[in-house]
Amino acid sequence: MRLLPLLLLAFLLSACSAEVPGDATPAPVFTAGTPVELRVVTPGGGTTLLDKQGTSYEVGPVALVLDRFTKVGASFRPEVTGWVVDVALPSDLAEKFGKLTEEQVGKQVAIVADGVVQSAPEIQQPITGGEIQITGKFTKDDAEALAAALGGN
Repeated sequence: MRLLPLLLLAFLLSACSAEVPGDATPAPVFTAGTPVELRVVTPGGGTTLLDKQGTSYEVGPVALVLDRFTKVGASFRPEVTGWVVDVALPSDLAEKFGKLTEEQVGKQVAIVADGVVQSAPEIQQPITGGEIQITGKFTKDDAEALAAALGGN
């Protein structure tokens, strides 16, 4: 009689662990509340834009508009620099972003929303695949504000 509950439990566990055929569900794409412009910082020429602290940046024309994301959020990563902003792009924008970063390694790219420079990180290396991590000396509030400006929560 004790064997029946064990067999039933084994059957239930095997049913719960069966693989589901098919591809993984792609991440949902959401539209940015405000499209984000990427502009290469070009000291000595271009358009002057300010950040929230009043620092001015000379920037070139819009290089890419990010208007859709699959992920935007702030997270604490002590192994990097502390607070970072994680961004993921849909495949079409990821490809364009990858090309932009390949062409701009070593240069600053201003992230502009509503005409205000939200951040101006230096491109350290080409960023392909659409997974972006914006690092800096962010406080929690800074990282969350940048994520919100990019359309995250």
